[in-house]
Amino acid sequence: MQPFRTDDRAFTPAAGTGVLVGVVVLLLAVVGAAVFGLIDGVAPPDAEFDVDHEDGELVIVALGPDPIPAEELYVRGEDPNDEVVFGGWPADGVVHPGDRITVPEATGNEEIEIVWEPVAFARSETLASYGEDDIDTSGWDEADPLDSDPFG
Repeated sequence: MQPFRTDDRAFTPAAGTGVLVGVVVLLLAVVGAAVFGLIDGVAPPDAEFDVDHEDGELVIVALGPDPIPAEELYVRGEDPNDEVVFGGWPADGVVHPGDRITVPEATGNEEIEIVWEPVAFARSETLASYGEDDIDTSGWDEADPLDSDPFG
């Protein structure tokens, strides 16, 4: 009868192989999640915008609190009159709280969205959206204070 072996050499390679397989599986899971878009590379900024009517023009004001690079902001929408041209934020640098832009040719009946699209990532996030019901258009017809009917 042979006594029990006191040699532990076989345990160390088995444990090392198990740890190595575990690390490789974890690494492949993380890389796979990143490749297939399950992990977002960047979180959207915490920012709010306000759309107001001032002196007959539609004005978008950044309320903050986060500053956003202007190259990552877009003003998009639909205009039933096809007069408004939407596109990138028309300023350079960084958009800080209190910064404002004017939407040319806007009449107040447009559907407007402020969209954030980070430069290095293929994703977008709508930070604010405004429709005709959200925009206070009272007083837009400042040229006709009596509110007369031009057809009647």
